[in-house]
Amino acid sequence: MPEPRPMPLDRRTARAELLTRAVARRRRSWPRRLAVAMPLAGAVALGSTGALAFFAHDEPAAQRHTIRCYSTSEWNNKGFYSEVAQAGPVGTDAGPVEIGNVLDACATLFRQGFLREGDPRLHSDTDGEPTRPVPRLAACVLPSGQVAVFPSTTCQEQMLPALAG
Repeated sequence: MPEPRPMPLDRRTARAELLTRAVARRRRSWPRRLAVAMPLAGAVALGSTGALAFFAHDEPAAQRHTIRCYSTSEWNNKGFYSEVAQAGPVGTDAGPVEIGNVLDACATLFRQGFLREGDPRLHSDTDGEPTRPVPRLAACVLPSGQVAVFPSTTCQEQMLPALAG
């Protein structure tokens, strides 16, 4: 090992002072912490409220002549649904007719047993009697603008806007 070289006193003092400052950093004061934390908390709260307001609002559907009646609360690719459409009277050129009460249209499928809550398939072994139980239904609007009706959930839980009027 080589012998330590002498260091001038002013450089040793400066080095000791820098080392002391680096090791013994001052703690930040509470007012300074609050000045940073409060705006950050406000931004988080505003963002959460904005997201909730987006999903909790009512929205009109782009079209109401075909609706999706789901038997499960999954609307992505795994969710099963049956489409319901209403035709116009014979002899008219009106084309597809808007379905007025979308909840009632899907409730009829549950009531007659074609759809059964939680069962991802359409049943054809029904007796035609409208006596089967109907779950609580929610009418929502999909990102495509189509109406979707879900059993035993809410549009807010589905992160979809509710169908307006």
